[in-house]
Amino acid sequence: MLGLIVITADTGAGLPPQSLFDSLLGAPLLARGIAAALPVSEAVTAVLVVPQEFVDRAKAEVVERFGLDEVERIVAGGPDRKSALKAGLAALPEDVDVVLVQEGARGLVPVKVADAVVAAARQGDAAVPAAALKDTIVADEGGSLVALDVRPSLRALQGPAAYKRAALAAALNEASDADELEVSARLGATITLTEGDDDNRLLRDSADVSRAIEVFSRRAADYAFIYPSDLLPDDPLQKALDPSEAR
Repeated sequence: MLGLIVITADTGAGLPPQSLFDSLLGAPLLARGIAAALPVSEAVTAVLVVPQEFVDRAKAEVVERFGLDEVERIVAGGPDRKSALKAGLAALPEDVDVVLVQEGARGLVPVKVADAVVAAARQGDAAVPAAALKDTIVADEGGSLVALDVRPSLRALQGPAAYKRAALAAALNEASDADELEVSARLGATITLTEGDDDNRLLRDSADVSRAIEVFSRRAADYAFIYPSDLLPDDPLQKALDPSEAR
């Protein structure tokens, strides 16, 4: 069974939680972040992790209003990435064996990226989308430029990542402040890199949000479609079946 953890920690997950209720072209950033991590090819049970003071707001303004029924639980997490992930993992059903990990501030994930990382993680221990670096990368040693001959092999890691549940649990149980993907690699996990996307970036500040608006306006067809349920047109079939509806 596939699970999804969406985190909104104060540190290590992009924009602060309160900013994720801001709108990006008609939908909260958090709603877009959740929808961006939903696979197309299989069902998923999701847990949303937010600070305690935002639990009710996230349920009403994000999950219920935008019909994100995949989110079965909204739980309170700690202030940092690791504690948020631990809370999310504990809230997933025991029969979940593969876990997607997504930051709520990552809404520009093209459709089917999640499917690719899940398929790759099932073949190993974990997978993550990655994009080639297009800028020239050098090292700075005392103000002097040092060329790096490894530049062609460098990649920028993106998200969502997918893990075998045991691999993610092992990484989170390590006494380390490093990212869970880095810890997994250190523990010897097999991590596959799948194809990333140049616009799939974690939103960290207002400048990133402004850029996201431009990208989303230009590439809307590449991303998951979501719409507030209270603004959807009436379903004529549902009205016909409603016994209270005048005939």
